[in-house]
Amino acid sequence: MRIRNFTGLLLLLSLSFTLSHAQSVTGLWLGVSYPGNPNQNVYDYTMTFTQTGSRLDGTAQSATPNLPFSGLVRVSGQLTGSTVQFNESDQSGSTAVRSICYWRGTLAYNSTDESLIGTYENIVNGTTCFNALSGKVELYRIALTSDTTFCKGKPVNLAITGKNIRWYASASKTGLLATGNTFSPNITQTTTFYITQTLYQNESPAIPITITISDPVIRIVSANTGCDKTNGAIEVAASGSTGWQYSLNGGGFQPNPLFASLVPGSYTVVARDTYGCQAGQAVTITGDAAPTIPNLFVTPPKCASANGEVSVVAAGGKAPLTYSIDYGVTFQSSSVFNKLAGGSYTIRVRDANGCEVNKAVTLPPFIPMEIQNVSLSSTTCGLPNGEVTMNISGGYKPVRYSIDNQTVKNDPHFTDLTAGAYTIQAKDSTGCTISRSVTIAASTGPQISDIQTTIATCGEQNGTIYILLPATAPALVFSIDGQSFQRNPVFLGLKAGNYTLTIQDDNACLSTKPVQISLDCGNQVYLPTAFSPNHDLVNDAFIVHFGFPSLTITTFIVYDRWGAVVYNRANFALSSGEPLWDGQLNGGAAPAGMYGYRLDCLFPDGTPMTYRQSVALLH
Repeated sequence: MRIRNFTGLLLLLSLSFTLSHAQSVTGLWLGVSYPGNPNQNVYDYTMTFTQTGSRLDGTAQSATPNLPFSGLVRVSGQLTGSTVQFNESDQSGSTAVRSICYWRGTLAYNSTDESLIGTYENIVNGTTCFNALSGKVELYRIALTSDTTFCKGKPVNLAITGKNIRWYASASKTGLLATGNTFSPNITQTTTFYITQTLYQNESPAIPITITISDPVIRIVSANTGCDKTNGAIEVAASGSTGWQYSLNGGGFQPNPLFASLVPGSYTVVARDTYGCQAGQAVTITGDAAPTIPNLFVTPPKCASANGEVSVVAAGGKAPLTYSIDYGVTFQSSSVFNKLAGGSYTIRVRDANGCEVNKAVTLPPFIPMEIQNVSLSSTTCGLPNGEVTMNISGGYKPVRYSIDNQTVKNDPHFTDLTAGAYTIQAKDSTGCTISRSVTIAASTGPQISDIQTTIATCGEQNGTIYILLPATAPALVFSIDGQSFQRNPVFLGLKAGNYTLTIQDDNACLSTKPVQISLDCGNQVYLPTAFSPNHDLVNDAFIVHFGFPSLTITTFIVYDRWGAVVYNRANFALSSGEPLWDGQLNGGAAPAGMYGYRLDCLFPDGTPMTYRQSVALLH
């Protein structure tokens, strides 16, 4: 197509074509159109084809070195054998466009140099195009003629079709790597190159071509033999490519990655992919040792006839190990056998290679505990002095005993028991228990039902203790000192104080009870109003008098007339006639004068009392 004023050439090409077998003209073609009239300009010319069957659709453009590519025109046509026939038009398929002459042409496809070469002529229609001009068209396509995949570490030699080829590192045509139709890059990984061709000083857009570097990776999983058997195996897992085949020790290649039934030894495995790239690895198959049974832990049956246990400690062999206790009839994954009765057994251990080892074991029979007898001693005198003894046989030593299910001891004899029901239990070292219920009989002793006392007069020994007895009381004797006993239940002439009353019956059973004779002194204390500490032996101290044995002083504080403490004493017992204060202050005689004091005391019957008074100190 040629615009009549020759300011540019607008081409739109849409191509469909039929090719035989793999023949295709799809893609970008760059070339030159040479008009038949030498006075006309030579134009750069590009076509972009899309092929569906034999039908061709696509676009076309043209340009000169001084005029860039113009707008697109549509092209439709047919591919027959190696011949391309095409017609240009506008987008609607019309050739009647003012000032434009569209082309029709015939091109020959050459797959060797990827070229389309032929002729064109104007489509004269008598309305918009009147010049019957014609010329030649020469187009070339970039196509890789070498392999696209290479083995890592091997030379990469690339060859491509096209004119004035340039190899770039990016789609933006930066980083020129090489020129020409061949290139041998030094690459170790998959890389994309961007290639252009130039005709008539016009460089085509960059065409990406990816070169794959095949780097096969293999992983070996080996299984050793066991017990000198030929059951070793090597399995290969290859990645990084496709179409794998495998070889062992230089033998033929096979698609199966598993090599089985191997004896111990050294092997070399090679994996090869579709492109002939190979990866190899050395493998050693060794002979696994058979399992062993270093130890067996035995728990004898206890408290029943079939609850013994055998725990197997196995070593070596190829995991997983399985275990049998019935001569290999059945196996289990657990190394523990339980619910076993006493007797002899054969333990068998088998590994993954089928290797086995046996070991005999014997569980001692269960020895049950039996109660031979239980002896009882009832309480006496109503006291907690009952006793029980259990005698057993059998069981596993040591045997321990309990009568309250809490405290245990090694002695089967229990003493100091009160009357009542008990369960005495024996437990041996295996935890087995045996028990029996017993009853400790009750007993009675002399009973002190009622006691009457009379208080002692202040300073006198006239207190009494009188034991009231029922009419049916048995013969009893009485004592208040634990030594001298009398049949009379009355004790006379007692001074105030605490006594322990003891009653004894004809069976020598004793019963005791504390008794107190109170003192009737009216809780009176005589406190002086003055004293003179002048060492004349008359009223030389602050002396207290009372009619009972002693007075407990909890606090005694003396104050001077300004309220300052001049003497302080606490928590002591004071006898009647003893001094409370000797009138001394800081190692010397206190000044004469009136002194206040506070006296906190406790009488013999427990009555507390506080006195706040004053005393005159004279010289």
